Amino acid sequence: MVYLAFKVLILFTMGITIMRLMGKSAINQLTPYDLMAIIIIGTVVAEPLISTKLKPTLFTLLILIILYVIYSKLSLNQFFNKLLLGRPAILIKHGKIIEQNIEKEHISLIQLISMLRVSGYPKLEDIEYVILEPTGEISIIPKPEVRSITASDLNISTQYEGLPIGIIIDGKVQRQNLKLINKDEQWLEKKLKEEGIKDIKDVIYAYATDQSDEIFCDLRNNIQ
Repeated sequence: MVYLAFKVLILFTMGITIMRLMGKSAINQLTPYDLMAIIIIGTVVAEPLISTKLKPTLFTLLILIILYVIYSKLSLNQFFNKLLLGRPAILIKHGKIIEQNIEKEHISLIQLISMLRVSGYPKLEDIEYVILEPTGEISIIPKPEVRSITASDLNISTQYEGLPIGIIIDGKVQRQNLKLINKDEQWLEKKLKEEGIKDIKDVIYAYATDQSDEIFCDLRNNIQ
């Protein structure tokens, strides 16, 4: 039982490590080799749980990592990128469905219309282009007259407000994030006192930006 628990720990840790090494794109935007690697890795990692061969499994995982790195590098080349990932496909152009492209990409009309509705574009005449990206995601480009109005459309000048970064999460100071916005713990303590907060553990979440001296706090429900 102890050996089995050890195997589960080792294989589970190896699986997570491999997924981390593969990068975020392997999880968020599956390419063909991402998907294949994930399926095989899951199968290989699970296999020793019903057998006693641990070393061959670790060797197989090492081979998979090497192959994945090779394919990832090849995808950076324009020729191999087209070979491995394919090209973007235009599914709708100027409000008209390109039938041969949706058939080629094995997308049904029901699927396509459903995706458009979910994205907030139920009318074909409101759409300029719909493009199926190599990662499998759908890009929708609406016509100018139906897209959301921006400040630049109204000739309104705007100022950069900075990126809100969490500096307290679940009552704990995020020191690295404080450095990112050029702040320190003394500044944080001062701002908390100004907000009337005596105990940092009362803060479930707080954020600030590098463009402002303000702090925004969300307190736990039992003290609000």
